[in-house]
Order: sequence, then C-alpha cells, then structure tokens
Amino acid sequence: MRLGKFAVNSLLNQGCTRSTVLHTWKRQYARKAVAAAAAGGLALQTKKKKLPVETDPEKLTTLCCGSNILREGSDVPLGPDSDYPDWLWELRIDGRVKLEDLDPSTAEYWEFLHHEALIHQNKLRSKAPKPELRINEKDKLKKLRAIMFRALAGYHYDPGVPVGKALQDRKRNKLEFF
Repeated sequence: MRLGKFAVNSLLNQGCTRSTVLHTWKRQYARKAVAAAAAGGLALQTKKKKLPVETDPEKLTTLCCGSNILREGSDVPLGPDSDYPDWLWELRIDGRVKLEDLDPSTAEYWEFLHHEALIHQNKLRSKAPKPELRINEKDKLKKLRAIMFRALAGYHYDPGVPVGKALQDRKRNKLEFF
C-alpha cells in the first residue's frame, strides 16, 4: 500500500519518526529460503546414507547377513537345513496367491474371490460417469423425490383406506384435486 503525501505528513505531525513512517510505507516481502538457510535459521536436509550390501557368495550361504546389530562381533552362522522346521521351506515368497492355485472347496478361495470382486466393483464405480448438477439443482431433485414419494405412498405403503372406496368417495363428492 502506498501512502500519500497527506498521510505521511499527518503521521509526522502525530509524533512518528521519519524511519517508522518509511518502514510502514515500504513493502515487506518474505525472505527467500536459501538466504534463511545460509544464515543458519533452517536446518538443511541431510543426505541419506547408503547401507552396504553383502555380495560375497560364501558369506551369503554360510552366515545370516545383517543379523548382528552390535558394533563388534560377527553375523549369526546358518545351520543345516534339518535344524529348521518344515513350514519354513513351504512359505510363499513370490507374492500373492492366484485364484487358480486355490481349491474352490475351501473358505479361503471364496474369501479371496469376494475380495477380488470388491476391488473390481470399486474400480468400476470410480470410472463411472458422475451426474453433473447445476446450481440449486440438488434442492430441486430433493423436492421432486419428496413429491414422487407422496404420489406413490398410497401405492407402495398401506394408507389405511381401501383404494376402491377412496375412488368412489372422490367420484361421489366430485373432488377434483387428484
């Protein structure tokens, strides 16, 4: 905002110093992040450390690499295959099971099928065209639904009066509001 001559003179007459008037007059922009970081205001992001990966085949086959969390010492040596339980060798490590691999007579098959169907339904719903409503069209649709409900209420819900008798009374009294 720029102060006019009249505003500057009135501020000076009220006892403000020239430096405060000029300070309010000039625009204050935010400092750039580089300048603030160089001044020590912000901490610079540290680079990620790359952890060493063991590539020696002899160590990979005889030791459990990465099992030692202490600074000194060595990794845990691997034992013979007979020392480990059988289920360890049957673990699936290649990702999700496929539907073709499951037996249809198990509950796991049907749960998996249901889960896949839900995922497929959600994909279809997300890609379906959504109705575009104009301004205040939502209120109009709400009113139309209320009118439609009142019109069909006697048909879908029992009004407590036989329909034939209501029609006869209307004809006899010649009521023309329907």
